[in-house]
Amino acid sequence: MKSVKITTPTGTAVWPKLNEPDRKFQPEGVYEVKLRLPETEAEALIEKIMDVHASAYREACSAQGKKALKKAPVPWGPAEQWNSDTETKEELPGFIDFKFKMKAKITSRSGKSWEQRPALFDAKLNPIPEDSDPIGGGSVIRISAEVYPWHAASMGFGISLRPKAVQVIELKTYSGSTESHGFDQEDGFTVKSSSPFDEDEDDQDF
Repeated sequence: MKSVKITTPTGTAVWPKLNEPDRKFQPEGVYEVKLRLPETEAEALIEKIMDVHASAYREACSAQGKKALKKAPVPWGPAEQWNSDTETKEELPGFIDFKFKMKAKITSRSGKSWEQRPALFDAKLNPIPEDSDPIGGGSVIRISAEVYPWHAASMGFGISLRPKAVQVIELKTYSGSTESHGFDQEDGFTVKSSSPFDEDEDDQDF
């Protein structure tokens, strides 16, 4: 079963881990992000992915010598948002979240290993340096991904969406603005500038 390349519509990044892999549950690290799309735009993407799913499923059934195989859940579903009042997740009507996930390190059966990461580009297709501000939730992005079919005895037949490259149309960082924290300027402690220039030059553009 071969993977197939797709490019998504522009959507909103949810819980992105694209600059650095998440190692909380997997030591080798995982790059991942959920892409939130309106249902109307999600339909065309789902149709494209399911075409790959159907073809790969038939191939897997033939390889296993069976008319049907157990099917794993698809990597998308109704969008959810956190309700701070009830401290529970609630469905966000009208939106679909697609889950993209890719291991940062691959080890083959022969013992060979290599690292991989999604290529990151800005809106003008310039490569984003590795030391740039992390892509935060709420960023507007597009994803070039592999639809990767797989079959496992325990889970059955399924597909994964691997984020091979990401174009950032609008960047939202994790830090947010000072206004978003509810702070106002006060008299008191001030961080000393490490710049050799006068303070009135700090506002100049690079």
